[in-house]
Amino acid sequence: MSSSTTAPDSAGDVSLSAVAPAPAAPSPEAREWTPRAVGMGLLVGSLLAVTNVSMGLKLGWWESGSVMAAVLGFGGLSAVSRRRGAPYTTLENNLTQVSAVAVGAMPAAAGLLGPLPALMLLGLEVPGVAVAAWSVALGVLGVLAAHLLRRRLMEEEKLAFPTGIATAELITAMHASAPEENRGRGWWLAAAAALSTGFTVLRDAFQKVPGMVAAPGTVGGASAASLTWGLAWSPMLVAVGMMAGLHLGLSMLLGALVGWGVLSPWLVSTGAVKEAGFDALQTWLTWPGVGLLVGSAAVSLTAQARDFWRVAKDLGSLRSGGGGPRWAWLSGGVACVLALGLGVGVYGMSAAQGVLALVLVLPLCAVCARGAGQLDVSPVSQVGQLSQVAAGVLLPGGVGPNVAVGGVVSGAAAQTGVSLWALKAGHLLGASPGRMLGAQLLGVLAGSLVSVPAYLLLTRAYGLGSEALPAPFAQQFRAVAELASRGLDGLPPNALFAGSVAAGVGALLTLLARGRAARWVPSPVAMGIGFILPAYFAVTLCLGGVLAAVARWRWPASTGRNVPALAAGAIAAESLVGVALGALKLLGFMA
Repeated sequence: MSSSTTAPDSAGDVSLSAVAPAPAAPSPEAREWTPRAVGMGLLVGSLLAVTNVSMGLKLGWWESGSVMAAVLGFGGLSAVSRRRGAPYTTLENNLTQVSAVAVGAMPAAAGLLGPLPALMLLGLEVPGVAVAAWSVALGVLGVLAAHLLRRRLMEEEKLAFPTGIATAELITAMHASAPEENRGRGWWLAAAAALSTGFTVLRDAFQKVPGMVAAPGTVGGASAASLTWGLAWSPMLVAVGMMAGLHLGLSMLLGALVGWGVLSPWLVSTGAVKEAGFDALQTWLTWPGVGLLVGSAAVSLTAQARDFWRVAKDLGSLRSGGGGPRWAWLSGGVACVLALGLGVGVYGMSAAQGVLALVLVLPLCAVCARGAGQLDVSPVSQVGQLSQVAAGVLLPGGVGPNVAVGGVVSGAAAQTGVSLWALKAGHLLGASPGRMLGAQLLGVLAGSLVSVPAYLLLTRAYGLGSEALPAPFAQQFRAVAELASRGLDGLPPNALFAGSVAAGVGALLTLLARGRAARWVPSPVAMGIGFILPAYFAVTLCLGGVLAAVARWRWPASTGRNVPALAAGAIAAESLVGVALGALKLLGFMA
């Protein structure tokens, strides 16, 4: 899962230690680049991209998708290929997950989960064609950065990239195991998708099921319902909680308890906020929520200080034969020109701000690459906000251009992190780097064509910044831009103090999480999201975490295989149905 950082998806019962440390040697006749492998990757990636748009706008989380793409690719093609006498090979399965991951990461690369919603909330309307072109430019930069750094980090330093190892092991295990074992995952996924589809249609199309059941009673003199307490009837939120786990679910619930259970009633009773309600209270609660996120990000980046020094060596190695073919540099140059032109002409950046953003792209992508390789976490939003601060100090300007600078860096970095996880799996399986690069670039193009329409449909049908689509990380980008551009003017009363305290708490919790008590320390990122989202989001997500924990305790043997498949089916189905119903709304077929 991913929030302010790009984190991998769960690998279920995969054992990392079972993977050989060196790449496998494929047989000469092994098929790799085939229409079915690439086609399945683009199909699975498109499903993943739509899911990530919906989940990202609701929760700020998105899936890297390597494991899910490998499972769906195997489930969709292995049986068919056996009947036709052409077995679906491990290299084909790897190419499927490589292309799917590139497509699935495009919502984050395009800035659809943070920077672009922030700009829209600031009143800047960007044409869909411009967003699509912008996303292609940033996606290409991110993929090329991953390939430029691949030899240095993967072959010379041999960094782990644990998600890539898990994906390679899963692919190897599926192709070696009995068909019945893999078929079980497919049945769980299909059953969950069918139930989630039916439930979502009953809720959103026929209004036979409520969207949320409000909690009864009052909290501090205000009704619990007005403070957004209740339980959402959402398979997606329950499934996200199942995949995120009990620790993140409880952390998010703790943030909601402090924000919506303690601070909100106090704000209403003192008159700091005139009336209870999501819109009025979120304006104030955004600041302590963002404070938790920024405090955690600052400590995380400080902990990676050595990586900043190593980036110079990483970039220096590109001049000594590790930088890839010349056409890659040419493609990167075209992408830079396109990003700069759109940044100045559409997003309102000055030429100097655009150049600064592009200068920061490769070094900060290298920082994210090292995080992905060493810690299995890529600090995407953090480097985006670091670039916002740099732009605010060096080239102060408006809030919108500052957000756009952060969007350039975070967008490219999002694609770099997931690309390296996918490339690590291919490295272990003996895949061709050139063919994987081609699959990823094709995935970038396909991802932009899928992600942007899905984003426009959802935001126009359900309203950006509403309870349905709170876009929590848009609030973070906007808040950092306002501080970098305007200083402290315009902040709600006492919001600066609350944000400063929250930043300190976020930094302290992040430090404590690096010690022996890590399992008992709440996640400041999840807590911050709990401040920004309606309280019933946290309640429902935490319920999913509890259900998954009970299942793992009661049925430990099968849960590792089946829970990720069940959750993925529920999330994808509700996301796709939501986009379809949004299209029907815009076309006038639904109220």
